[in-house]
Amino acid sequence: MRVWITTVGENPFAVINTLWAACILEGEEFMPGKVHLIQNQKVKRNAEIVKAYVRRILGTYGISAEFEDHEVDEEDIDGFAKLFRSVVESEKGNEVAIDMTPGRKFMSAYAMMVGFEYCVSKLYYLHLYDSSYQNRPFVLIPFNQQRLINLLEYGRELPK
Repeated sequence: MRVWITTVGENPFAVINTLWAACILEGEEFMPGKVHLIQNQKVKRNAEIVKAYVRRILGTYGISAEFEDHEVDEEDIDGFAKLFRSVVESEKGNEVAIDMTPGRKFMSAYAMMVGFEYCVSKLYYLHLYDSSYQNRPFVLIPFNQQRLINLLEYGRELPK
């Protein structure tokens, strides 16, 4: 099974757009059947927005994803680390993609570290070249103003 793991914070499109970009740009290579949403307790409503969009996006490809919600206090770095690691460990044996785009910096850094440690299938970051597009849907952002990066591939391109 293909699994998507991400954090949900203040900006729902930081979550939605990376998955949307992966579906459009990578096609069937990585469309998840299961989505883990690690959400900041303060913005529960955003997780519902994310789910609604993700259901519609994946639904256009005939996929009905299962969701698992996990709550975390964004100020509890240790709690986040334990939770994130346990979610990734629970998916051993599956094809796992981690989206490190949304969330606080420590969350993204930890997601990247765990992604490398557990040899996940994909480690995504959606880079926006212009921050004025931050809260817009993926398809309304010019393609030349964003880049979907799989950091597992990107690192191989850099000179040593």
